[in-house]
Amino acid sequence: MECSLSKIVDKCDDADMILIGIGEEFQYDWDFLLQNERYQEIEKEIEEKELPGQKEYRWIVPFLQKMALENFTDSKLDRAYQNLKKLIEGRNYFILSIACDDYVYRYGFQENRIVTPCGGFRQMQCDYNCSGRIMAFDNDMYQKVLSYFQREIKLEELSEPVCEYCGQKKRFNQLGVSKYAEEGYLPQWEIYKKWLQGTVNKKTCVIELGAGMEMPAIIRWPFEKIIYYNQKSFLYRIHSALYQLGENMGDRGTGIKENSIDFLANGFV
Repeated sequence: MECSLSKIVDKCDDADMILIGIGEEFQYDWDFLLQNERYQEIEKEIEEKELPGQKEYRWIVPFLQKMALENFTDSKLDRAYQNLKKLIEGRNYFILSIACDDYVYRYGFQENRIVTPCGGFRQMQCDYNCSGRIMAFDNDMYQKVLSYFQREIKLEELSEPVCEYCGQKKRFNQLGVSKYAEEGYLPQWEIYKKWLQGTVNKKTCVIELGAGMEMPAIIRWPFEKIIYYNQKSFLYRIHSALYQLGENMGDRGTGIKENSIDFLANGFV
């Protein structure tokens, strides 16, 4: 079904609350880093210097990923986030994002209205979550890895950061570590759940942006449940392929077959 962003604006104008779900279509494409000539050199050097069966230098890759994220610019993605900000600014909104690239924090959204349950590059943790504590980002190590990337120091001058509580490896607090520390997002998740309670019997505009089936239990299925129980709610599901709506949603939803970044980026022209 065709639908313009202007129609969604009208629906938001009439809504009491707005829920945004940012899915995997918004996630940074790591192929950009893999195509970097210097990164390819580093991969080769690590391969040559690591002992058989060892991965003693692989820990620097997430630091290089963070560096790539901070230096990467995409005008279309930028317009998409800027237009999302125009859409919900000044309204009662909440953003749930499964993207791990931290871009959602760049555009001036209120951080107490954002939850990123898959983590990102803003905090660190023990690889085995020995203490249930979240650690501050290791900026000193980041600067050393950056110096190595710029050929100012040698690979052998880098030493893997360790947990200050148990001496195990220290990692970025994001899904994929040996034991993901949910403590990094759970306080904000509680705020999100309390906000959701306020949507009961309120006009709620729910907007899914590129949320496919990678983690449907976080965005797609819970959002459908909101629509099912709240007769005053309406869902816009925007996705390049998985835009279809559940059968039990009746006429309180619209599926839009379009890449969610393209849809937002071209919305206010």
